[in-house]
Amino acid sequence: MKAAGAFGFAAGAAAALILSNRNRACRCVGLRRLIDELPDCRSIDEMLEVVDRAFTGAFGFPFAVLLMERDAVRVRYHSPAFVPDADDLATGARSIRTGDVVFGVRDGQARYFIALRTARGVVGSFALASDRKIHKKEWALIRSFANQVALSVFRTRLQDQAQQARALSKADRFQKTLLDSIAHNVRTPLASIIGSLSSLQEDAAVLNGEIRRELVETARQEAERLHRLLRNLLDLSRLESGSVQVRSDPCEIQDVIGAALEQLGTAARSRHVEISIDPTLPLVPMDFVLIVQVIVNLLDNAFKYSPADRPVMIEARPASHSVAISVSDEGDGIPQEDLASIFSKFNRAGRSTEAGGIGLGLSICRGLIDAHQGAIAAVRRSPRGTTITFTLPMQAAGNKNRTTHE
Repeated sequence: MKAAGAFGFAAGAAAALILSNRNRACRCVGLRRLIDELPDCRSIDEMLEVVDRAFTGAFGFPFAVLLMERDAVRVRYHSPAFVPDADDLATGARSIRTGDVVFGVRDGQARYFIALRTARGVVGSFALASDRKIHKKEWALIRSFANQVALSVFRTRLQDQAQQARALSKADRFQKTLLDSIAHNVRTPLASIIGSLSSLQEDAAVLNGEIRRELVETARQEAERLHRLLRNLLDLSRLESGSVQVRSDPCEIQDVIGAALEQLGTAARSRHVEISIDPTLPLVPMDFVLIVQVIVNLLDNAFKYSPADRPVMIEARPASHSVAISVSDEGDGIPQEDLASIFSKFNRAGRSTEAGGIGLGLSICRGLIDAHQGAIAAVRRSPRGTTITFTLPMQAAGNKNRTTHE
């Protein structure tokens, strides 16, 4: 009997050892998986999901992750069985402050708060609850998990800071480009306006009626040019802030085109504009003011970058569940390699600045057409010139908000 009892004890001890080794192997695999997956996480929330899978699978302890955010300790994640309360937050804050492990007992349950230490200080606390004693080797693996969480939080925050720095740098470059472009394009029309008005004021006695009319017309045209520039800047500001709201009212295409030509004034009247509108087109849901602005920008570009003695064509026709409106010119055309980027801000497709403008018109057109859930594209014409076509869905865009246009 003694021999049999000894044998049974030895078998039980061996089984316990095998189970312990198996659990340790499982936990090591979990830690290894955690180490492999954490570098691919792009946010703290994504990282915490990985930690949950790995830690729960390896240990089964309910846990919580407390992080320092804006000078306060906040719960960023917790298991359903461990909901930190105010006392837990205070204990977690103590572990962060001391940079060490803080132990406590709540309702007969042991709670451990492990400071998440990094090269630049403590970023939070890894808290876990246990109803049993944690063995030394098990504790070492838990500390390793906590260290990986700390490193991942640190890395993710560095990535966020780098992204913010890139965004600020991009904003600075945008602001500089915008200011440079405005300074360049405001200077010329202002000089023309000031020069015309000065001549009218100082040389009124020697100017005949024809010259006076020409000077007044020059000042008016340059003032309209400035007005279009400022309107584009206002549209850009609204698009960048996401405050553009689309009214979907049924509109006649010929009315929209007529309003755009009227806005362009002398610039349109001095050019030969051919208009072709399919007579079967129904009323099209759109924001009248915004689509007029799109056509104004497209025509303004066509006038600037095509010979004054060549026609500019406007065509409106039905398309698949939409209406397509095209503006075509017979200029040199946009280079093929620039067609894909022509709707980017400040893109002039390699053209000189002599014609005026700051390269915002087409970018604004794209933003306004996107707001209508439409599409816009540019193609080269044969043998020369450019056609820019935008489409508007025959179904209203779905934005029920209304806005007042100035």
